[in-house]
Amino acid sequence: MEEIKKIDFLRSISLCDDMNEQEIRNIAEHCQLKKFSKKNMIFLEQDPGNMFYIIYNGKIKITKLNTDGNEVILSILGTGDYFGEMSLLDHNRRNANAVALEDIELLTIPRNEFLDVLHKNNAFTFNLLKTFAIRLRTTDVRVKSFFLDDAQQKALMMLYDLSEKMGVQKGNDMVLKEMPNQTDLANLTGISRETLSRIVKKFEMNDIIIRDGKDIIIPDYKDFVDKFINEE
Repeated sequence: MEEIKKIDFLRSISLCDDMNEQEIRNIAEHCQLKKFSKKNMIFLEQDPGNMFYIIYNGKIKITKLNTDGNEVILSILGTGDYFGEMSLLDHNRRNANAVALEDIELLTIPRNEFLDVLHKNNAFTFNLLKTFAIRLRTTDVRVKSFFLDDAQQKALMMLYDLSEKMGVQKGNDMVLKEMPNQTDLANLTGISRETLSRIVKKFEMNDIIIRDGKDIIIPDYKDFVDKFINEE
């Protein structure tokens, strides 16, 4: 991969906010491009943590198996997101699986080089901490949704969660591009695929969302948040 493409990409993502050109170039020098096909495992739970990943293109899901052996999706991440940092920091093995939702390209940084970047680059470290805080808030939303009895409210929380992480604001609307299939979304939400399918159709009928192929549009996103998320 050409160095200039890596630099241009790193310059565009939040992980490299407030970094000067030389700092970004230094990080780019550590990055190697790896490709994974759809459904391929990037790493498994209990694998040793030896690599940091930044999603250059595509989406992945972070999963665990519950006591019944069924997949539970903890998170869906897309272009510009990163993952795999926790086991690099605490020296423990991976605590979840990472699976490609589509053909993807990842920028990878080996553990020792990742730690070296943290020690030498305050802006990179601060941006990492900011993302930790955002993820904690997102986790709070997901935990809240799992304790809700109403499947519809869980679906609304899921849409909010994905919007905050990977949505694209277009005017007043929020656009969720290339959404995963309904089985993965149901696993993420904690309800059955059939129930989610009925809820999505109901949301469409009531103009809460608009579906455009694999994209989902939430018209007037601020009103959506005020009405369904901050209603308490």
